[in-house]
Amino acid sequence: MYGLLCRTGGVTVSAQKFLRFQCHEFDGHFHLVHDGLKPYYQLTNVRKNHDWSSDGKPSGTFEAGGETWRVCLDYDDQPIVPWNDPQYRLETAYLYRIYFVCEDSTYDGERADRSQRVKGGTITFRPRWPDMKRREKADDDGDGEWNGPITDVEGYMDLGVPYVDAQVQGSNINFDRYPQLLAEAAAAFGMPRRYFHEFHCTSNVTDAAVYVRLVRSESGPIYAADGPIARMHSLLESDRSGYRKHVEDNRERPGDYVTTVVDDGRAGKVIRGHEIGKEAKHYYMKDPDNYDPDEFGWHPKLEIGYQTSVTDRTVYWERDGELDRHDLRRELEELLVNVLDWGGIDVTGGEQYQKDAYFKPDDRERRSLKLVDCPLPEIESQQEQTIMRLWGDMNPSDRAVVDTLLTDGGEISPQDAADETGFCYDTILRAVDRLEGFVEHAYGELAIESDYAAQAMLKRVRSAEEQFRRSIGSAAMQVADDSQGVETDALERFVRNYDVGIDERRDDCRALLKPRYVAADREDAKNLAREAYTAVCDRHGTAYGFHMRVELADGSIKRFRDLNQGWAGADWDREAHRRKRERQLEEQADLDDRDIDPEEIDLEEAWTEFADRDEWVKYSTLKMIVSSVTDEVDQALESLQERGEIVTEQGRGFGIAPR
Repeated sequence: MYGLLCRTGGVTVSAQKFLRFQCHEFDGHFHLVHDGLKPYYQLTNVRKNHDWSSDGKPSGTFEAGGETWRVCLDYDDQPIVPWNDPQYRLETAYLYRIYFVCEDSTYDGERADRSQRVKGGTITFRPRWPDMKRREKADDDGDGEWNGPITDVEGYMDLGVPYVDAQVQGSNINFDRYPQLLAEAAAAFGMPRRYFHEFHCTSNVTDAAVYVRLVRSESGPIYAADGPIARMHSLLESDRSGYRKHVEDNRERPGDYVTTVVDDGRAGKVIRGHEIGKEAKHYYMKDPDNYDPDEFGWHPKLEIGYQTSVTDRTVYWERDGELDRHDLRRELEELLVNVLDWGGIDVTGGEQYQKDAYFKPDDRERRSLKLVDCPLPEIESQQEQTIMRLWGDMNPSDRAVVDTLLTDGGEISPQDAADETGFCYDTILRAVDRLEGFVEHAYGELAIESDYAAQAMLKRVRSAEEQFRRSIGSAAMQVADDSQGVETDALERFVRNYDVGIDERRDDCRALLKPRYVAADREDAKNLAREAYTAVCDRHGTAYGFHMRVELADGSIKRFRDLNQGWAGADWDREAHRRKRERQLEEQADLDDRDIDPEEIDLEEAWTEFADRDEWVKYSTLKMIVSSVTDEVDQALESLQERGEIVTEQGRGFGIAPR
């Protein structure tokens, strides 16, 4: 028994042993107010008393947490006008930097300022006082001397008293360790540790991230087109309003860089109670294929990061009654553990994860995190129900508004919608009220609630238009047949209605039905399978051996290897997906136990797992097909093309050579 589970309404507050997530980037400002500018003066004394020309930059070491750390001090000029106050004793206002790096397995042996600082960072000390001024550069192009006009300093926190802002930027260090590292790094240059015993309540965090490293073959459900990262964007981001960012770069490899941002206003829709904007990101490090599969660099990271740009509130270091680092750490870890859970990844660690220098798949710790039932299908279902309700009830003005929003590329006001549709302003407002749940009216603009809602409605519009055209043509031909006394059976009518091609030369089935009708969604495809089953049975008495391949409006392909599947419910879909996934894992496990010679690859068998034999595919799909049977993808591709087993055709992609 790992711990206590308390479930209420789809939410589980779980106090158990979870996988320990690794802290990654961090950026925070620690405000040293109690001693004024004394810490800054101490660094100035080091600068003045050190022989920079003979001894180079000041450097040293310190011990912390059972580790040895190297440090180096440097300084830079800045355009800050020295404080015009009797207590300020300097004629300059330099900023100082302390570079720090841990002497661990990743340390490259370089001086701290030259090191890559894989585990380490930089501390920047800036003097602060009331009503700060800066001098602009003289040249308009910005490369002149700082002898231009004097202006106010913007963006700093004016506390009304002098203080020092110590900005700490680091990576691969537990967030709670930074205060100690700050004090010890400064002490290495003679600064009293007491300066760092207390931070002002305005101290805050501006960047933080936690990650896990997943085995490459296990991470597909996370970055998939219907996975949690992509669906968070399509279901939560408004069609036009607010900040939008979703990137899928699969050019180098599947899942190479897939990221989406959830702003603070929508974070609570993903996990109730969350208030901080975040980014969920699946990505590989640079040139992962230079690593072997048993090395960490070959495998991707899943990372959740804090995004200040989409969070209105400040996250403080420690402050009662406000968001602080404890809330931040909890929200980052809760979103990470839930994304893993929604993707079917074991949240307690194990073989689905890849070890690196800092992340350990078997390192667990007991903590309380909120596990929630995946809200994305529920949100999707609500939006789907709204669209289904609206689809049959829309009047002409409703349809005009929907058509305008689906086709318009920018923001649109109710008045602009009235001008474009020809309906009066009041009619448009009444239509918007009736379209509640699909169209939102905020800040004087109309927008579709989400990308998912827009695509779902667009699929129905396009499918309805296509089916209308096919129905008109089919009806005309049926009238002609009736007038001539020509009898047609159900299968012939089905073929005519849906423009169906029939391939009877296949080895894997009696016949493959290939309708050119594009189904709106999976349910529409099932309806088509039901019609096909009835039509085939009408002629042949059984549908055994008949398969059907249906294209969906989202570009995916649904293959029915049994037309009875048209009556299967959601449970069957999930079970079919589970069986396919288990089969792939079993096959992959078998493959992992032996080396594959590219000369021995059965391309045709691997191909049919992803596409029909006569289907052309994109390069990314081709690599996925080959990677399902061998890790030597590039070598295998080269060999298969040299042997002529893979052919290409301009504008169509890649295919298997004809028999």
